[in-house]
Amino acid sequence: MRADLSLQQSPPFSVPARFLVSAPLFGLLAALVLLWHGPEIITHRWTPEILAVIHFLTLGFLAMSMLGAMMQLIPVLMGIIIPQPVLFSSVIHTPLFLGTLSLGMAWLLQIDQLFIVASALLGFSFYIFIAVAIERLLRSANRHATRSMMLMALLALLITVSLGIYLALGYGGQTETFSHSLTDFHLSWGLLGWVLILIIAVAYQVIPMFQITSEYPAMHRRWIGWIILIAVSGLSVEAIMSMDAIRPLAGMIEPSTITAISSAILACCLLIFATTTLWILHKRLRQLPDTTMKFWQLAMSSLILMTSLWALSTLFDKELPVFLLPVLMIHGFAMTTINGMMYKILPFIIWLHLSVQNKNLRTMDRRESQVKVPHIRKIIPEAAGLWQFRFHLLSLILLVLATVFPTWFYYPAALLLACAQAFLLFNLLKAVYLYNIKADELSDAIGSN
Repeated sequence: MRADLSLQQSPPFSVPARFLVSAPLFGLLAALVLLWHGPEIITHRWTPEILAVIHFLTLGFLAMSMLGAMMQLIPVLMGIIIPQPVLFSSVIHTPLFLGTLSLGMAWLLQIDQLFIVASALLGFSFYIFIAVAIERLLRSANRHATRSMMLMALLALLITVSLGIYLALGYGGQTETFSHSLTDFHLSWGLLGWVLILIIAVAYQVIPMFQITSEYPAMHRRWIGWIILIAVSGLSVEAIMSMDAIRPLAGMIEPSTITAISSAILACCLLIFATTTLWILHKRLRQLPDTTMKFWQLAMSSLILMTSLWALSTLFDKELPVFLLPVLMIHGFAMTTINGMMYKILPFIIWLHLSVQNKNLRTMDRRESQVKVPHIRKIIPEAAGLWQFRFHLLSLILLVLATVFPTWFYYPAALLLACAQAFLLFNLLKAVYLYNIKADELSDAIGSN
């Protein structure tokens, strides 16, 4: 069942808005770095420029928007207020923004000291957020699946951030040389733990609410988060066994067997989530055209394609282009999902805050001071969202092709990615501008009485 919404607990508009609007800035920055450096940066995984691009997307776009969404969802879904939300959001947003920028610039400019600065800023931002979010969730009386899965996602984030800081300090010369297996450890906890589990948790709420669909099956809600968490832990065994302190124990266990079993379980979970979501969307009650649904369908299709290619390459021992699976996971699944949710979450927040202020005026018998609140679908018009979806879809197709034929498709893919992110930024800023106009009208009306 969906959580009972506590709309009166919604934080001020600026709390989630600053995160959501910042996200496409980093998506645009990643695209510009791709355009500037050219296809040679995707020759292998460890070029500094591609590491900067990946972290602009994962930290700047994904984490930025996900933390903003959680600051909105925790009070509304759990009915628990985050203390001093405006101050708290500033304390989290500013170091996250500057830390992500510093980390990317550290790779692009090869300045070791920036890795230390980035580690301090990002560590401060994430650890404070994780501590407060876990404390708030544990205090919540709600016991629905979204709460437990948010806690799992935060645990995965804690592991991801701790590994990331260690690796970043390694680049800055502050820790011992690290192995590539630790980087895979960091990547799996970040994308398959934190990002995947939180998206599933949010999907349980926003798909039935905004798309007017049936609920996800009870078994799905009860178990899939735990199974994914266990499977990701299994994927970590090989990386842990590669550590010098643990290597003497490696003979007692066969890491490759655990990795293979965990990979198979995880692949099944990915396919179950994607196909279940597509089926629920197909059977939805509302049949009006909806851009967000197109984003969900594209994201689930990307997840199915990624999982299928991953499974086939493993079964037949075939090498895939090095960036094919990351493109499908980061851009095709994660960014697509979040991009689509922004077109519901931000308009809903705007509509909610303006409606609440109108309601307060009616309660005070000051109906003449009310403002006209646009319908949620009008705050960001469907046509604007649809055009941005087309740019996003084309950028995904060309990015996939660029992993195979970089000479032909790299520059068009990067250019379309830049266009898609710029279009998203424009749509979000236009919605924020609309809110500010309406909020100013309310302030003027109240001030004149």
